[in-house]
Amino acid sequence: MKFNATWLCALLLGSLLVDAAAAQPVAQSAATAPRAALEAAWDDFQQALAECTRFVREHPFYQNEEDRAAAYAYLSAMTLARIEEDIVFDAGQPYFRVLDHRIREGGDNPDQRYLIATLRGGERYRVWGTLGSNRRLDLQVYAGDPFVAGSGGRSASSILFEQLQVAPDGSFEVLLSPERQAGNWLENPPDGSSLLVRQIFSDWKSETPGEVHIDRLGHEGELKPVLDETAMAARLRKAAADLRVHVKVWPGMVQRRYLAMPPNTLGAPADPSALGGVPGRFMAGGNFDLAPDEALVIRTWPVSGNYQGIQLADLWFSSLEYANRQTSLTADQAQLAADGSYYFVIAGRDPGVRNWLDTTGRQRGVILLRFAGVKEKTFDPAKHPRATLVKLALLRDHLPADTPRITPQQRAEEIAARRRHVQRRFGI
Repeated sequence: MKFNATWLCALLLGSLLVDAAAAQPVAQSAATAPRAALEAAWDDFQQALAECTRFVREHPFYQNEEDRAAAYAYLSAMTLARIEEDIVFDAGQPYFRVLDHRIREGGDNPDQRYLIATLRGGERYRVWGTLGSNRRLDLQVYAGDPFVAGSGGRSASSILFEQLQVAPDGSFEVLLSPERQAGNWLENPPDGSSLLVRQIFSDWKSETPGEVHIDRLGHEGELKPVLDETAMAARLRKAAADLRVHVKVWPGMVQRRYLAMPPNTLGAPADPSALGGVPGRFMAGGNFDLAPDEALVIRTWPVSGNYQGIQLADLWFSSLEYANRQTSLTADQAQLAADGSYYFVIAGRDPGVRNWLDTTGRQRGVILLRFAGVKEKTFDPAKHPRATLVKLALLRDHLPADTPRITPQQRAEEIAARRRHVQRRFGI
């Protein structure tokens, strides 16, 4: 049988076309798989937001009119936090994200500037900067989320302000690694996941933040990889998973820890490190439930540490507005009575005393007290905070005679000073 060249070429070309056609679905499938995964991950993130919305709307707190607007502020803040932490930021080329006035999460302290960086467990990082005039600077490595019950998360290591070695010019350096280093060192174990830095301020009129930065050692100057479909899909999946968990954590903690005790009472100060707090600190908490004609008087005493503060939060465990309202006070901001104690007045309207804590019109909320740098291992029972429910009209009967009055002009000046400090603290 004879074959000419033209016929042979046509046969070979036809065979190639058949093979290409047969292979095309496989090639297209391989090419579209990352796209499909990416789109599915985005859909999952949207689904997580929808699920969290249903959770919030079905929660008992949402049934109260005063907690509904706050519910959406809380949900928005949680979504923003997860976008920043899981989608935008990168443990390979880390920066600190700031938990600030936009993101009020987990009973956030109005006296603190929280800096958070995601970590790759077991890798080496360098934190560096200048101390500034803040009252304290504490650093803590988390492995998972200690505040999530049953998750196995823990506080892996910490450096307290008293332990931090600082140069005469105020500069410092902290190394993170799995193995011990000389100087300032934080263990970053194989399951290490994040670094939390707390810059704490007590005298808002004079204290300003220093600088704190982070780099991954051995990777300085590397080009950051371009984010591809697969990597973005992984980030979206993590953000969705974290959103589902975090939105439920804080109102659950409020129910279990703060609303479980009777209204207008406080628990004893305790070490909060098992729930992610800094070791060496005491915290006390409770709740208020006040009629318009009532006030709650909180009595506390100075402690041996270098910081103590009191604040109010809503039931979603978000701090109340603290720049343009007086919803928190430190020992430096508060008036100390002649009997050696502080008397704080929680009320919905200004009673004309310096140590007023503004409920912003809320009937119910959370009270948090913090004591840091305390030298004693146990808190003196004689100095446990005390709460007394009183009628506003009879408030003066429950305060020391030397309690000074404050004028509306003085209050306005205090609010203006608070706002200026928050602007400087966050650079806004």
